[in-house]
Amino acid sequence: MAETDDKTASPSPARQNVTARSRPVDAAKALQAAIRLHRKGDLDAAAKAYRGVLDLDPESSSAWINLGVLLRRMGQIDAAVICLSRGVSQTRGDGPAWSNLGNALRAANRLEEARHAQETAIDLSPGASQIHYNLGLVYRDLGDLDDAQQCFRRAALLGYDKPDLAWDQALTRLLSGDLAGGFRDYESRWSLPESPARHADIPLWDGEDGTDKTILIHYEQGLGDTLQFCRYIPRLCDRFDTVLFEVQPPLIPLLSSSPGFEPVRFAERNGPPPACDVQSPLLSLPRHFHSGTASDFGDCPYLSAPEGGPMLPYAPRDHLKVGLVWAGKPSHRNDRNRSIRLADFARFLDVPNATFYSFQVGPEARQIAATGFTGLVHDCSPLIRHYGDTAALLKQVDILISVDTSVVHLAGGLGVDVWTLLPFAPDWRWQMQRGDTPWYPTMTLFRQTSPGDWREVLDRVRHALVARVAAKSG
Repeated sequence: MAETDDKTASPSPARQNVTARSRPVDAAKALQAAIRLHRKGDLDAAAKAYRGVLDLDPESSSAWINLGVLLRRMGQIDAAVICLSRGVSQTRGDGPAWSNLGNALRAANRLEEARHAQETAIDLSPGASQIHYNLGLVYRDLGDLDDAQQCFRRAALLGYDKPDLAWDQALTRLLSGDLAGGFRDYESRWSLPESPARHADIPLWDGEDGTDKTILIHYEQGLGDTLQFCRYIPRLCDRFDTVLFEVQPPLIPLLSSSPGFEPVRFAERNGPPPACDVQSPLLSLPRHFHSGTASDFGDCPYLSAPEGGPMLPYAPRDHLKVGLVWAGKPSHRNDRNRSIRLADFARFLDVPNATFYSFQVGPEARQIAATGFTGLVHDCSPLIRHYGDTAALLKQVDILISVDTSVVHLAGGLGVDVWTLLPFAPDWRWQMQRGDTPWYPTMTLFRQTSPGDWREVLDRVRHALVARVAAKSG
């Protein structure tokens, strides 16, 4: 969860006196107009207005800071860091300004600098609860989970009562490996404005068996989350007379071909919900199944590829067949840090006796032609209509190498060997430091050892790939 939106900065009374002497009156009025646009949410107009203020008064710290806050919200992270740095340089005693800079540095994956900025902000404004919360987010990204929780507790004691605090405490518990407690606290997501409860008029399942009853399970997040957590649905078939699963349409061909889902009835999200006795969001299921034992995760593989799916292009019999995915969905909040370029895979594409297949779909698949890699990587995207097709193709490779996106959950759920490339600050489900994961026995995790350093990760991938090819040929 990203830190809460930063407030726009206004000149302090002391600065207002200076402003009246050293800055044109129209610059002060222009700043107030820009702030009004910012607070209304008209970001493009506000950005233009702040730039107009800076044309009139290049030393307006408030304009630099507010423009930086706005640019971070718009996803223009590098520009945000520069603007906020300019603002902080002109008002070094402003704790919230330093915290805004720390937020932007965190978004830029410059974590040690972000930590310094947030600690400076706390030195200047020790009673500001949100700054303690923001520092906790940085500590979590750095892997200092105890320090992160301490910051969150301090923020609460100082009066920080926004719903994202409980949510981030839950994510930190999950990241630490406390799944039973973390999934219990994960229910705090319903307090977030971006997570409205669905089917709230239907009773929520309380974990009890429902003989002669019907339960409706409905997805709530991305395709990867659905693929990871649908593992619990077959368990419900022994506890309810009927299990309904409201699921994303691209997954239905895959799930309907997986034996554990044979009794499940699938529904799409359109119109009123089907008749049922109780309901549960998909990611509320784990709290009923995680008690701290190995059986909590269920059997794996739990997915099966449909019969009659597409076939991979030819590869010599003695070659290792390697699938590739280098980019996730651009709209993902952490895509800047988790996705890489196909050109970065050049560090291992010259490994002999390996044939490479791209499972990349969408606009990023064009990188194959753009980089001149057409002869090195087979583009499988024309063969893929839905996740059932992807599953059929994955079952034909020896290994998948992919960034953290939905296809790694598909491969893991199918029991395919998959090497998942993780940024330094991983998603909660991958926990910290370990090279394996209890979610998928056939998955190996390749983690960044420093923020943003994919080169070192891909060098390790190359070394492992050479060994895998040698093992196949030997």
